[in-house]
Amino acid sequence: RYRAVGPQVVPVGVQIAGMPEIRPATPEDVDAIRDVADAAWWDTYPGTLTRDQIETAVDRLYDPEFLREVLGERDDLLFLVAEHEGEVVGFGSAQQTFADEVELFTLYVHPDHQRAGVWTALLEEVLDAARAQSVDRLRAGVLSGNRQARSFLEGHGFERTETVTTEVGDESQPEDLFERPVE
Repeated sequence: RYRAVGPQVVPVGVQIAGMPEIRPATPEDVDAIRDVADAAWWDTYPGTLTRDQIETAVDRLYDPEFLREVLGERDDLLFLVAEHEGEVVGFGSAQQTFADEVELFTLYVHPDHQRAGVWTALLEEVLDAARAQSVDRLRAGVLSGNRQARSFLEGHGFERTETVTTEVGDESQPEDLFERPVE
């Protein structure tokens, strides 16, 4: 398999200087995944979510035991990490939810590594996996207050299809649903 890195096409697993290496996550990555999630949530959501909502969401969504179980037992879930100089700096997860659709569940990058191509590299790997499954579209949900993620998705061909309500830390929050074709 190959992936696009800027204007270059390189084999998956080959790291270009300055670019992250994308690889499947393993149970050994759980602590680093949680650290990235924690830093990203605290960087993104103050002002949108309360302190309690952020703490509850990170604790529930990135519980180490739950993550180890998911990474060790779920072959139907694509869970990737991005490494830079041996350090996990981002992660993403997706799953084929319908015959013609893959849902992007997570796409987080540590704040110290944002705007360095990590989000794009992770998204490209998810798109490659979706193409391999011959699906028509990729869907993603983003809390409406996450302007940075909404802007990223829109800049990568996603269009908002609707706004729904989701629970975060036991409180309702608006979530924008996005979709893009898999070409």
